[in-house]
Amino acid sequence: MRLVLDHASSAAADRACVPVSQPQPRAACQTVTTGAEAINCYTCSSHNGSDPYCEDPFHPAYSYYSQKCMVPKTGHIGVFPANFCIKLIGTNVNTGELMVIRACVRKTMDSQCGHFRYQDNLMSGCILTCDYDGCNPGARPSPSLPLALAPVALGLLLGR
Repeated sequence: MRLVLDHASSAAADRACVPVSQPQPRAACQTVTTGAEAINCYTCSSHNGSDPYCEDPFHPAYSYYSQKCMVPKTGHIGVFPANFCIKLIGTNVNTGELMVIRACVRKTMDSQCGHFRYQDNLMSGCILTCDYDGCNPGARPSPSLPLALAPVALGLLLGR
C-alpha cells in the first residue's frame, strides 16, 4: 500500500495520513460527534538528524506532547479528533534524506514497511501505528519484561 502524509499549515504538530492506493467509500451522511475523545501523541520531525530528540533513542522530555490531537480531514473544513499515533521512519528514495516523524492521525495506517509517499516524495521505510495515549515514542514494551519482573516485585513485597 502506498501512503501520503498531508500536513496542515496551521500547526506542524497536526498531521494526517491518507492511503492513496485504494479509494475511500463515501458515506451518504457524515456527522462529527461532539465530545469525541482524541488521542494524545508525541509530535516531532527530524530530517537527516536535524532533531536528535526526535530520533531513536527517543527523548520524550524534549519533545512536544500533543494532547487531544486534532487533524485535518481531506475534503472537509476544520479539524477532527485523531484516533491513532504514528511513528514514521523512512528514506527519500530520490535524495537519500532520512526522516523520522511522530504524529497524530485519524485513521489507522497499520504497522507496515515498504514504499509510500510523503509530501509528494517516494519514501522507503516503516510506519508504526498505535492507539493509546503517548504510544509513539518507540516500540511497545514487550509483555515478557513485566512477567520477568513480577517475581522480583513479589519477593520484595513478601520480604517486608
